[in-house]
Amino acid sequence: MYKLARPITGTSWILAWGLSLVVGTALGRGSISPADQVPYGVASDYLVGHHLLKEGQFQEALQFLHPAYRSHPDVPTIALDFQEALVAEGYLNDALEVMDRLVGDFPDSTAFLLQRSRLNIQLGNTRAALEDLRTVRNKGDFSPEMTHAEARLLAAEGDLSQALDVYRDGLDRFPDRGEDFYLGMVRLLQGEGKTKEILKLVDEALVKLPDAPGLWLAALHFQVLDGQHERALATALQADRHFSDLEAAGRYHAVDGDEGSLPPPSLGDSYLVELADFYVQRGEVERAVGVLEPAAEKGELKLNASLWLARIFLGTGQLEKAEPLVDDILRRWPDAARGWFLLGKLQEGRDQWDKAIPHYAQAARRAPADPEIRLAYVRAMLVAWEKDLAVKSPTKEQGLLRAQLEEQAVVALTLAPPGDSQGQLVLGYAFRTLNDPWRAEGCFERAAADPELKIAALTQRSLCFDEMGDLGRARRVLEDLLKDFPDHPEVANSLGYFLAEKGLDLDRARELVGGALKLQPGNGAFLDSMGWILYRQGELEAAFDYLIQAVNVLPDDPVILEHLGVVMVDMGQKAEGETMLRRALKMGGDRDRIQSALDRLAVVDSAGTNPGP
Repeated sequence: MYKLARPITGTSWILAWGLSLVVGTALGRGSISPADQVPYGVASDYLVGHHLLKEGQFQEALQFLHPAYRSHPDVPTIALDFQEALVAEGYLNDALEVMDRLVGDFPDSTAFLLQRSRLNIQLGNTRAALEDLRTVRNKGDFSPEMTHAEARLLAAEGDLSQALDVYRDGLDRFPDRGEDFYLGMVRLLQGEGKTKEILKLVDEALVKLPDAPGLWLAALHFQVLDGQHERALATALQADRHFSDLEAAGRYHAVDGDEGSLPPPSLGDSYLVELADFYVQRGEVERAVGVLEPAAEKGELKLNASLWLARIFLGTGQLEKAEPLVDDILRRWPDAARGWFLLGKLQEGRDQWDKAIPHYAQAARRAPADPEIRLAYVRAMLVAWEKDLAVKSPTKEQGLLRAQLEEQAVVALTLAPPGDSQGQLVLGYAFRTLNDPWRAEGCFERAAADPELKIAALTQRSLCFDEMGDLGRARRVLEDLLKDFPDHPEVANSLGYFLAEKGLDLDRARELVGGALKLQPGNGAFLDSMGWILYRQGELEAAFDYLIQAVNVLPDDPVILEHLGVVMVDMGQKAEGETMLRRALKMGGDRDRIQSALDRLAVVDSAGTNPGP
């Protein structure tokens, strides 16, 4: 026992999963409670093993279930729990031996045959799995799920014709599952690249089942794949009319398909949208616009399609086309949250972030649980109010802006999916701006799951740990990031600047930033980092040269202005240094730190001695 079977690979687990619900239901109907029919001598071992199994402690359960099974392999309750634990631990061949014995002892048990079939699928024994399924079929105890399983097994064996016949037999046995079975046949034919056959099949299916949404979608998709674009457009329009008529007559009822079936569209205007969306997925944006724009010009598009077309225009920078469409949406559907959202997007496209904010506010009031709207609202506030939000000692008006941002960011945090990396990045910036590094750090960690955002997100996460006072974790994040991106200049600069700021390992910091400057010699941030490292090392003239170059590249950067001011003061250029520090303060620099430097300068002027930076 416990000879590990080969792992589940390829499509085997998918085929097996198709039977799992059926098997579970069948076993459940005929299962025996743990206390029943368990011989007294092994009851203790069995009950402990059964409890561990239900707790998910499979390896531990085996230690008790194995001796119980060895003593009484003919007791189904013990055997079923034992094979379940074996499967959980990957001992599939051993589990199959258990099921072989159960089937031999109880040849009339459909549940045992199905479980053995499932194990054979997982092990890649498709022929053996098929034999058990056919035995069940011959007993007359067959279900739609078993139809799917048998057809897929036959297709996996290369017998496509017989697989399709199984589905056609299913159409006769289970007429209410016709859409599922036709789509099952479509998937099998798609796997063989038989687009022409699919189109014939779908035509046949729509004659018999015109109210099946998934079949209309299949027709659209495969007509496009076959290059029949005019026919696809006609099909979309026909589907829209058909379901609109059904809706008007009160006769529309969506039917849920099996796993993997094409999702049914929203009722009414979504078939045009589905067709346009399919074109966008294929990179054919012009075709997508061509599907929707003519109807829009005639005023025939319903809300969803109008929103979708406006979004295409905004996403492709066609603001002049988006504007009248958005205006028409809000005229016809003034309470449509997405209409107000797109009006905000239109203002964003014009770089008028302050004007976008009230439109996002309107959208949020109409759709308070929409995460995309909330995140857009937060992002617009961050951009439009950047300088006001950065002030360390805000005025009353600036305090109100911060309070508004915090209110929306907290709500957005409860709505944004953890997997929305872009949204999590926006929230991270928002909470960092609000001096809440604890919330920000978690957002940045989630955002880093996106490889394209990883560098920005983890750099910001390091800053959060720094603001929390956890310098060890702040440095570790940057060191790990450098291991992942050893040749990335921004990563090297981030770690180098961190070391310079903390006065740590300045030689290494100089080497890191020097390497970054070789790759990007005109980068203002890198020039500033090198200047600050040299200042920390006491090389004032060299530091001054780098900082002058940096301020020429980024003349309004408050950090660079502050660094240059400090260096100039230490070089004896007190008046020029004070001017730079005051300019840094005006540009939104750290008020407390800069004011402290100015106060020290005032002490120098009055006492004639320099107390140090």
